[in-house]
Amino acid sequence: MAYKRTKTHYQILGVDPDVASGEIKRAYRKLVKSHHPDLEHHKKSDSEKEKANEHMRALIDAYETLMDKERRAYYDRSIGISKRGKFTFDNSAISEDQAREMYLGKVFHPVRRDVGRVLSAYKKQLRELSLDIYDDELVENFAGYVDLLEQILRKASNSLSREPSPRSLDAAVRMMRYSIAQAADALEEMRFFCKNFDYSHLTMAESLIRISQDLSRQSLRLTRA
Repeated sequence: MAYKRTKTHYQILGVDPDVASGEIKRAYRKLVKSHHPDLEHHKKSDSEKEKANEHMRALIDAYETLMDKERRAYYDRSIGISKRGKFTFDNSAISEDQAREMYLGKVFHPVRRDVGRVLSAYKKQLRELSLDIYDDELVENFAGYVDLLEQILRKASNSLSREPSPRSLDAAVRMMRYSIAQAADALEEMRFFCKNFDYSHLTMAESLIRISQDLSRQSLRLTRA
């Protein structure tokens, strides 16, 4: 799908990518005073009025994005600005739909897929371990699965923390975090079992995993809302 190339938020406000928030605020206020749609409103044609309104919406969108620390960081990465404020590839701004698709494809869906796969393997691990919960080899194999689960959950949590989501996906990401938290509680129960061989910990872990999987499904539905 092709997207219309347009100015970046920095270009709209007439500031450099490495400016501080104070300079962004001053630039925005200056532009609002000189480009407000109500200025000489009676002298403008309908097309000029619409153009003025569009320009004001662009100013507001640019200002709100760049004044929010997390949104600005994500926006900078999405248009290829390095930490030094230099453009590293494309200098065209992206739409909200693009931001959503980028985040879903690069962060959300991979996180959900990886966590889902390792949680789905629990039943098989539990079935094998149930043959003899005191068998050293079976317990060792199960402990290996627990280590893998911890690794995947930590990676998933770090991915969601490292990449701020577009605001339209906040609810979905928050639900996915709840899912990971439940899986982490299940992990703790598995760790307890590995220490005391109390099977009740595995039963509790299974219940927590079901909750985690249900929350994960809810998070996916929220991306489609």
